[in-house]
Amino acid sequence: MKNRDIKIIIHKFLNYSATEKEIGLLIDWAKENRLAFRQEVELHHVITGATKKEKAEHLKEELLKNFHQVNAVKIRRGKNRLFKYAAIFVGLITFGMYSYYTFIDSKTTIPTQEVTITLEDGSTREALNEENSGIVSKSNTYIVEQKGTKISYKKLASNQNSEGPLIYNTLEVPYGKKFQVTLSDGTDIYLNSGSSLTYPVVFNDGGPRNVALRGEAYFTVTSDSLRPFSVSTGHLEANVLGTEFNVSNYADDSHVKIVLVEGSLSVDQRDVSDGKAVLMEPNQLVSYSNSNKKLFLENVDISSYVSWKEGVLLFKNEDFQNIIKKLERHYDVLIELKDLGVGKETYTGRFKTETIEEVLGAFQRIKHFDFTITKEKITITLKNKPMN
Repeated sequence: MKNRDIKIIIHKFLNYSATEKEIGLLIDWAKENRLAFRQEVELHHVITGATKKEKAEHLKEELLKNFHQVNAVKIRRGKNRLFKYAAIFVGLITFGMYSYYTFIDSKTTIPTQEVTITLEDGSTREALNEENSGIVSKSNTYIVEQKGTKISYKKLASNQNSEGPLIYNTLEVPYGKKFQVTLSDGTDIYLNSGSSLTYPVVFNDGGPRNVALRGEAYFTVTSDSLRPFSVSTGHLEANVLGTEFNVSNYADDSHVKIVLVEGSLSVDQRDVSDGKAVLMEPNQLVSYSNSNKKLFLENVDISSYVSWKEGVLLFKNEDFQNIIKKLERHYDVLIELKDLGVGKETYTGRFKTETIEEVLGAFQRIKHFDFTITKEKITITLKNKPMN
């Protein structure tokens, strides 16, 4: 079965709209693809806000109920087989529901060359490039429109209650590109290169507003005291009523970083049940270490953390190893560092319209190293010292 087809069936199953035949196909597929199915389920429940521990039993009951509602003839013919795999599905959910970060960390690259959007039925629309405009998707409750490098979700009907299942989309931005999305509540989100955002196409009228991020994004959240907004990064969850902040959550970085521009923000560790939330003030940074699993709060100059939104690469006494990662994402290139000593050097610089060759050339004038550019990659080596 094609990957696109199975994703459509999974989406329909999780939204209680799969047919008897589709559930049968899903059972057979999940038998051989336990991890992939678990990841889809975890992602779905993170976005729908159903990852609270107290809801675990309810989720199990609902999932079993969904299997019970399969056509009675099907149940009579294969009751044992059906319940056997229903139990597998429940086990997958309860085993992995609270470790969504494993799903995020397992994906370290964005394979597409164009911005893509995965729609509610699991299908993917590619080439959301800056030259496109028009309607991306629509239903009787919402419409999705694109204008250049921005897509907007507009709610057409006010019939989303607080209990109904949410429908969500996923926006994928490859290296070398950036994109903007305006959610149905008016929240603006700028996605940096190599990032992915999953979000409901329409938020329920009375429910929370939850999104999941992999990569980096700048959020301008529309204030709504009755519906708190949260961003899940796997390890951390940022909770807010109305504010501007930046979240960086790349899988190959050693830290998850959140900086607050204005307003107020509460940050929780998702994988610590008794941990206390960290309350942030403007011009503060919360960082989470992937190695020691601890949160750190400090006052910072936020300019270097949010300059990417304006197309500016700003580095202030930053390790060259970290700079290389940002250059790879920004320019969509592969950079190989042959000398670890060069990676430990610190640099300061500001770039906007420069090419990758010009950026490296500027750093090269400060610290001595050589670099070669080929079609496949850029190789950086320590500069040979002249012979006496």
